[in-house]
Amino acid sequence: MHPPLSLIFFFLTAGTSIGSFIFMYFIEFLLLFGKGQGLPKEVILKLGLLQLVLIGAGAIGASFHLGHKLRAWKAVRRFRTSWLSREAVFSGAYGFTLLIYLVLKYFEVNPFFEHFFGITTFILGVLSGFSTAMIYASNRFVLEWNTSITVIYYLLMYLMLGSTLMAYFSYLYKLPYLGTFIFLSFLFLSLGFGFRLAFNIRQFYLKRPTLNEALNLPHNRPIRVLDKGSTTDNYCTEEFYYKKGKETLSTVIPVAYLLTFVVPLFLTLYAWITGTANEWILGLNYLFVLVGSALERWAFFVEGNHVQNLFYGLYPEQGYKLRKGFMERKETRISLYG
Repeated sequence: MHPPLSLIFFFLTAGTSIGSFIFMYFIEFLLLFGKGQGLPKEVILKLGLLQLVLIGAGAIGASFHLGHKLRAWKAVRRFRTSWLSREAVFSGAYGFTLLIYLVLKYFEVNPFFEHFFGITTFILGVLSGFSTAMIYASNRFVLEWNTSITVIYYLLMYLMLGSTLMAYFSYLYKLPYLGTFIFLSFLFLSLGFGFRLAFNIRQFYLKRPTLNEALNLPHNRPIRVLDKGSTTDNYCTEEFYYKKGKETLSTVIPVAYLLTFVVPLFLTLYAWITGTANEWILGLNYLFVLVGSALERWAFFVEGNHVQNLFYGLYPEQGYKLRKGFMERKETRISLYG
C-alpha cells in the first residue's frame, strides 16, 4: 500500500496528544482517592495546550488524505458502520472536551465538572485510538493488517509516545513522577517491541489467497497472470502497490526498529540504572520514538498487500503457490446447456 504522509502525521500528533493526556489525567484522577500529589496547574495547562494544538494539527493534516476535503464533515454520517467515521467523531469530541477541561481547570470553577470532562476526554481519547487502529485491523483485504495484534501494538505506541514525553516534562518541571515515567517508558517500549515483532513474524505464516480462490475456481486448473491488463500505471497499481517502498522496505524496517525501540530502550535503561536522567537524555528519548514511529508507520503501510494486486501480478509470490484446501474438491464443468 502507498504510505499517506498525512495519516502518518496524524498518528504522531494524535498519539502524542492522547498518550500524554492519558498519563496526565490519570495522575489527577488518583487525587479523587487521596493518592499521589497531582500536577501543578501550570504543568496541566501547558501540557493540555500542547495536546490541544497537536490533535487540531493532526485533524487538519489528516484532511489532506481526503479527495474532497470540504465533504469531510460527512464522515460522521456513517458512525454505525464505519471505523473511519468513528475515528472522526471520537477525535473531534476528544479535542472539544479537552478544551472544556482546560477552561474549567484554568478558572477552577467546579471540581466535579472538571473531573467529569477529564474522564470523558480520557475515554474519548482511548476510543479515538482504538477506532483508528480498527480501520486497519478490520480490513480483510490486507491480510498483514487484519489481526488483533495491529490494534494492541498501535495503542501501545500511543502509550510509548505519551510516557516518554511525560518523563521529559517530569524532569523539566521537577515533578515527583520521573522514576515512574521512566519505568512506564521501559514497560511500554518493551511491550511495543514484542508486539511489533509478533506482527512481522505472523507475516511468514499467512495463508495468502490464490487467483483460483479469488475467481472461485478449483485448484486443479491453475490460473496465472499473463498480462496485467493495463499498459500504463493507474490508481490501483500506484495506491495499492508502492514499488519504491517495497524495494527499500528491507532497509527501513531495521532502521525503524532501531530508532523506535532499541535506542529508546537503551536510553531508558541507562537513565533508570545510572540515575543520571537529564533533559538531553529524556528529550532525545522522545525524539527517537517520534522519528522511529514515523518510519514504523511508513513501513506498516508499505508492508500491506491488497488482494486486488493478484490481478496485476503484484501480489507476494506465495499468492501464486497453490495449496491444498476444499477448493480442490470442487469440479469445473463447462457446458452450453448449464
